[in-house]
Amino acid sequence: MKYMIKVNYWIFILVYVGFSMAAFQRPLFSYLASIVNLSTAEGLFKFFVIEAISILLWIILLGTFGVFSRNLLKLFSIILLFINAVAVTLMVQYSAIINKAMIGNIIFTDTSEASGFINFETTVSVLLLAVPPSMVILLTQICPITYRQRFGGVIGAILMLTLLVTLTPQTTKWIDKNGTNLGSRLLPWSYIGNGVNFYRDLTSGYYGRYFGEFELLPDSTIKKSDYNLVVLVIGESARAKNFSHYGYERPTNQFTMDVGYVAMPVSESCDTHTMITTGCILSVFGKNDFNEAATEPLPSYLQRQGISVIVRTNNTEMPRLKVENYKTSTQLIDICKSPVCLNYNNQKCTSGACIEQYQDNILLADVDDIIAMSKSQPVFLLMHLRGSHGPNYAERSPEGFNHFLPICRGHLRNCTQEELYNTYDNTIAFTDWTLAQLATILDANKDINSFVLYLSDHGESLGEDGKFMHGAPFDEVPAEQIEIPFLIWANHRSDLDIAKIKSQTNNLQAQDVVFHTVLGALGMRSGPYKQDLDILN
Repeated sequence: MKYMIKVNYWIFILVYVGFSMAAFQRPLFSYLASIVNLSTAEGLFKFFVIEAISILLWIILLGTFGVFSRNLLKLFSIILLFINAVAVTLMVQYSAIINKAMIGNIIFTDTSEASGFINFETTVSVLLLAVPPSMVILLTQICPITYRQRFGGVIGAILMLTLLVTLTPQTTKWIDKNGTNLGSRLLPWSYIGNGVNFYRDLTSGYYGRYFGEFELLPDSTIKKSDYNLVVLVIGESARAKNFSHYGYERPTNQFTMDVGYVAMPVSESCDTHTMITTGCILSVFGKNDFNEAATEPLPSYLQRQGISVIVRTNNTEMPRLKVENYKTSTQLIDICKSPVCLNYNNQKCTSGACIEQYQDNILLADVDDIIAMSKSQPVFLLMHLRGSHGPNYAERSPEGFNHFLPICRGHLRNCTQEELYNTYDNTIAFTDWTLAQLATILDANKDINSFVLYLSDHGESLGEDGKFMHGAPFDEVPAEQIEIPFLIWANHRSDLDIAKIKSQTNNLQAQDVVFHTVLGALGMRSGPYKQDLDILN
């Protein structure tokens, strides 16, 4: 290959570091501007120390690869350009934070959800940030220097970093105190450090519950259950602010209101990431699940206790469940025969290649069979919706269903506030319609007692204060991302003292009561069951 540019080894590294800091530090600069007064000497000094630490870390990282080979240094530099370009684009366009929970979301997502982030704007941004500098690197010849000079440069940077940290103890302490929020915005350390932390957690920490063994909960004695069929519906990214059940001016909940769903007080989610919040919802510890040892989630526990458990999901990121009857939307389409699940799910691919995805009503595919089963044995049905997950909100409600127009079809930052709200409200309304269809089917079977709980995993930001979607760190989370709806329904509603249930729920959070309310409804009032967290008892 004929090189167009020849450059000194250390000049290459310094120019690369300078470009990376200029191109990929916008999220960090924005955050620093909110917590540091840059018009003061102290603020400028803190900023200088952070940048100096970042530069030295860059030199150590790149220099380490350069010690082995100049070509390896170039290859690693190009790979980092593309990863940083993707990361900063997602951080700027979607207000994403690259923390440990976000690493988990990325690993456990599916192609349908991930495809929503691929659009013209993100593609152009990534290509502009990564391709031109990569071409320059490919056309550059790094002039050789001795091994001792390369290795000595890395050692020198380590000594300078040690000296800097030693001489600035107060600033270093301040950085350490804000380390989580600073580190999640500092590329490439955000995904390198949090990626390592996530990997550690897979074997010994919180996320290990997705692969490891669960601590078994104490057995429960099953007495006569109050309900033949208990249904738990976990929504996605549905915020209470846009529910007419809670005073929202638009009729987003007309369907559930018509069939008798009752809104419990607004609750707060335990986190802003689906992986963590589904863990809370299905945990005996509720919102405190993240701080406790991994115990078997609700469906696994019920299965082990002899309850017939059925899981239907159109989403990802639940704890590993030990259940026998588990079907995804792509499996349910093969057994869907009734209009209630076929509506809006006759998928036709009009482009060269499509991604297989279905609307949430596909989860109703075999509800009639489940009802028939519940007539001879108690049944627990878990439904996990795709709900209102962004950024492609327009795909979360069917084309022929949309009540609120015009909708946002492009990148959410390029849509008007009205279009964005219209599109999101359509997703809430479609979830509402799906819940109402479920209740209608159950209500037609008066010979069984059925009970439904619905709550969302977390909320969603729609541009308020420049924030979009979810995933904000909990110490700076806006209300829109954690205030969630909580609805209940029963086919024999006259048996429920709604006023009393609402009164009891005032001081409780939805994600704390699910486990114990389900156990109580199924007649399992011993073992891990707590009566004060059972809203029906």
